[in-house]
Amino acid sequence: MKKELDFFRDNGYFVVPEALSNLEVAMLNQAIDEDLDRYDSLWLRRGEGGRRQSVSVLLSSVAFDGIIRHPLILERVEALMGEGLCFEELSVMIREPLTGEPPAASWHRDQRHWQDHPLALKNLSVVYYLTDVDETTHAFAIVPEAAETKRADPRGVDPDRGIELYGQAGTAILFNAASVHAGVVKQTLEQRRTVHIYYGHRSLPPLSNHTIVPRRLLEAGDEASRRFYGRPNLLTELMDRNF
Repeated sequence: MKKELDFFRDNGYFVVPEALSNLEVAMLNQAIDEDLDRYDSLWLRRGEGGRRQSVSVLLSSVAFDGIIRHPLILERVEALMGEGLCFEELSVMIREPLTGEPPAASWHRDQRHWQDHPLALKNLSVVYYLTDVDETTHAFAIVPEAAETKRADPRGVDPDRGIELYGQAGTAILFNAASVHAGVVKQTLEQRRTVHIYYGHRSLPPLSNHTIVPRRLLEAGDEASRRFYGRPNLLTELMDRNF
């Protein structure tokens, strides 16, 4: 893990191959199929050559609970983030096959860095590939950037330095949400599926109100689990208080 942490310090990300087993990947894809069949209206059409996304799968399925605190990934998240870790949001994204002209990649940072953190980490994002991703498919891409660069003099958006990250279904990508990244859309016959999870610090305000965390996660488990889910966003807080 030390090599991974050193690489993260120098680049703002690292890749974990085979983070999910074939069985876990199959179960998650089945859950997505069922969610699309039953709750299609909750899947937002984002455009961008056929991107759909749901931020509500935790409300409709328990299948995604396990990967939020997946042992193999959580130990890495904790090592990167430090004490006071909390859950922020989860969504599932589908990029459909595309035969026409691909839209330009939308390079962006999700937020600014955090000066007070050793790795300039305000929020950490984990992307799970649920389908194989290579140079012929849609892909996640990132601009490598060291923690010291983020704290001292963060560079602007420079897509010429961006690199695509490939991997088989089950691959996990951990990256600083303050790093420049994008989904690179291509002409392809393959659908791409990903799960996106964000982690934060309990001492900071919530990242967003995208994900409502169900009561089964807020109140279940041991004390560590309740602390992990214990800094809800406003939407979760209102739902828990009134329903």
